[in-house]
Amino acid sequence: MNDSIEHRADALFALPEIPASATVFGDPPGWRADLRGRSIELTNGQRPDLAVAGPEHTREALSSGAQAVIVDASRSAARHLRHARLWVSSLLPMPVHDTPVLYLNLGQRAAARYGIASRGTTTGRLRLARDRLAAAAAASGALGYAIPTVSVGTRSEAAPALLQAARELGLPEGASWNMIVAPGSPIRRNAFLLFAPGSTEPDYALKFSRVPGVTIQFDREERGVEVARAAGSSVASVAPTYMGRVAVRGHNASLETAARGERLTSLLRGPADPAAKLRAVERVVDWLEQVARDSASPPETLAAERARITRDVLPEYADRVTADLADQLPAVPAVFCHNDPSEENIVIGRDGLTLLDWEWAQRHGLPLADLVYFAGGALRILDGAGEDDLVRHFVRLMQGGAPSSRRMFDWIARLSSALELPADALGPLVTLSVLEHGHASRRERHRFEEAGGAPLAPALAERIADAWLTDPGLGPTWDAFAKVSG
Repeated sequence: MNDSIEHRADALFALPEIPASATVFGDPPGWRADLRGRSIELTNGQRPDLAVAGPEHTREALSSGAQAVIVDASRSAARHLRHARLWVSSLLPMPVHDTPVLYLNLGQRAAARYGIASRGTTTGRLRLARDRLAAAAAASGALGYAIPTVSVGTRSEAAPALLQAARELGLPEGASWNMIVAPGSPIRRNAFLLFAPGSTEPDYALKFSRVPGVTIQFDREERGVEVARAAGSSVASVAPTYMGRVAVRGHNASLETAARGERLTSLLRGPADPAAKLRAVERVVDWLEQVARDSASPPETLAAERARITRDVLPEYADRVTADLADQLPAVPAVFCHNDPSEENIVIGRDGLTLLDWEWAQRHGLPLADLVYFAGGALRILDGAGEDDLVRHFVRLMQGGAPSSRRMFDWIARLSSALELPADALGPLVTLSVLEHGHASRRERHRFEEAGGAPLAPALAERIADAWLTDPGLGPTWDAFAKVSG
């Protein structure tokens, strides 16, 4: 283990009561910072709500009188917790010894097997085979004896507190779960992936805030779901069913139906053949074109969006773009925009597509915005761009020099023809959409910095926006599309 580990403390959301205070015995990596970041008081007094320890301090934690005990990274702690007459859950963090992206409850075998078999980090046939073996071990109950787990001991066998509260929204009793752990700032939401009794696939998802008092994502998503419902069947049919919202000790949570199938990012990074991967991407492009056709509304409906961009977005780029770029845009229709159709937010199932995270949904948005955002990310994976080449790939893609440039330009041509967009609108439209994504990313980063009290590096969308305005052949006069298409 090392001191850069984060989010191990999200195991506390498996407790039947969310603690207000905790005592940490020893120095299990990351736990003290995690607990403070979730507004849990660290105390040295007796009888805290929660005692946390590494394996070598298990007995001290048990003697603290805490209502719940968590021992990180141990093969034997579960036995000691049971001897102390506590109900015990063995949680497997993935990865095991680092910042988790997933917590599996090994006592709920079908859910654990699903979590291992479907996790989005699997790439290559050898890793796929390894994960299938691990999934079989999880289903048999053998995995908990072979790997150090996070042992959670409680005085009650009750379900996690947030799951108990979600029953009033329609979550059935006895639902089993995996926990998806969001990377980065703790202000980002986690989610329980929930399985109804007897189910081997997820039925519900419960998104929740790790920091008490955070409501903005939930407010935005409620609004976004309403926008999606009102946008017509081609949009509403790919959105999960929103079931409502609850709060426990200030931690907000919202319940929705689960997306069944494979996340597009997992499919694109997995061992499927290139033709199958491309077909999956083209299914999304087909849907984007259909939505654009179905939701197109007269140019005057884009006036409010033009005004907002002029007021809020363009001043951030005043040294590189004219202040009247949105005003000078030729007459183009407004279309529905999801505004975050990344490959992470798309699930490919037997019955079609499901899109997740509707926080940014917009009834009257910029044409081409969703297509450029989605295709830029998906084609980056198909072209094999590495983590250190993300911005440069987008630049090459739009300059015409990437392996998938022609495919991107063909998709833009299709959508432009469907919406009858004038040729002189394409450069400004792509520019405005790229700058808007950069602006939204910067605004969220500043919010995370304010909440966490530490600076964060500019995110990809911000860096792409800067590159779009500085690299040759891009910006409002973008002409690579015309050259290649012509």
